[in-house]
Amino acid sequence: MFKHTFDSTILRSYDIRGIYGKTLAKEDAFMLGFFFGITVRKKFPDKKHPLIIIGMDGRLSSPSLEEKLNEGLENAGCKIYRIGLGPTPMLYFASNYYKADGAIQVTGSHNPRDYNGFKIVLDQNSFFGEDIQKLGYFAIKGYSKTYNGFSKSVEIGGKYIDEITKPLKNIDRELHKKTIVWDCGNGASGPSVEMLTKKIPGKHVVLYSKVDGNFPNHHPDPTDESTLKIMLNKMEEVDAELGIAFDGDGDRIGVIDKQGRSVAGDLLTAFLANSIAKNDKNNQTIILDIKSSYVAYENIMSLGFKAEIGKTGHSNIKKRIKEIKSPLAGEMSGHIFFSDTYFGYDDALYAAIRLLSLTANNIELDKFISTLPETFVSPEIKVFCSDEIKFLTIDNISKKVFGKYNSNDVITLDGLRVKNNHGWWLIRASNTEEALVVRFEGRSEKSKKELFLEVKNLLKNEGLSLDNY
Repeated sequence: MFKHTFDSTILRSYDIRGIYGKTLAKEDAFMLGFFFGITVRKKFPDKKHPLIIIGMDGRLSSPSLEEKLNEGLENAGCKIYRIGLGPTPMLYFASNYYKADGAIQVTGSHNPRDYNGFKIVLDQNSFFGEDIQKLGYFAIKGYSKTYNGFSKSVEIGGKYIDEITKPLKNIDRELHKKTIVWDCGNGASGPSVEMLTKKIPGKHVVLYSKVDGNFPNHHPDPTDESTLKIMLNKMEEVDAELGIAFDGDGDRIGVIDKQGRSVAGDLLTAFLANSIAKNDKNNQTIILDIKSSYVAYENIMSLGFKAEIGKTGHSNIKKRIKEIKSPLAGEMSGHIFFSDTYFGYDDALYAAIRLLSLTANNIELDKFISTLPETFVSPEIKVFCSDEIKFLTIDNISKKVFGKYNSNDVITLDGLRVKNNHGWWLIRASNTEEALVVRFEGRSEKSKKELFLEVKNLLKNEGLSLDNY
């Protein structure tokens, strides 16, 4: 009988993630493979060998974790297609292409290099939240039977690139005159970016496409302004139209416009709404996450779409897209989801192609950003808070908030988003890091400062500090 207890800190809301060699080990990968494989068998009892796709990012620990994951799946009697190294969206594509029963990517996403983990799909839907917790309980209970599965390596990279470059097929127009800088950050998107830039028009400068799990040039987080400085310098050197950066596993995008401005994910989503076909748009809803600015929300509405504020998290967003048949969704963190002519999952490389399709038609990002009203919005601020207390901290702050505010002014969908005469502020627990995430948007610079002081005091009462902001 196989039985296993996962470290409770690695069973997270969107995926499984921990520090390799501390909270995450090769045995966890084997047991995840086995118990997920049995879970899939139970869902599809008529299939002798359910099909599972597995892939991995470029972290140093990924090959050994992928090997043990495969071994566990084989013991569960699965047929496994191993697609090897590549971005997480390539795994999602492979899952759809092969009509797989399940899929798992070994990835630490944008976390520091000693982290790793797993993003999981079951029957083309995200496997997250309660699903992950149930898997943990199942492993503790154990399972006595084993089966004979098998695996093989398959090549999917070329088909993936062919699919994501379709929006630029037969489109040249102005794009051949433009210079684009791409920063792969030594992450898993590098080889795919090299392939796609050879297939599309334009002048392309590709930085750090060699996959290296040590991330020797910068941390692969495109929402971190410090990681974008190298790309910005290169853009100035070559007079680039756009700079496009990716996180470690290629599902999050960061963009710098021609004027050197970093474009937040919510505003980028509002711009990309221009690429959605305008037929019956009044019945189409575009989703933004709870960290998003009202400027993005109102801009989407001005195009004739409906807009909705939803829970943060790629798994939550993908679920909601299917529920309301949304053609587009986007998060502050740079997860962008298209389901109008694509599959509805977060694919930063595909989002980049859709961005370039607008550029090719002279719909330019820098002009769009320049037309937006002045905003008094903070960046996304991360305040360290251990996994053990971060949700308790939110509960404590919540009690104080409801003692002061009317419930109609508080959104508890994901943490606390509070509206007052100055604007709004948000405090939520990160589901991927040991942190609380803070953002606020004022009606003026003075209002912004008032919001900052309110949030600062709430955190101070919990022993946390915003002094470095």
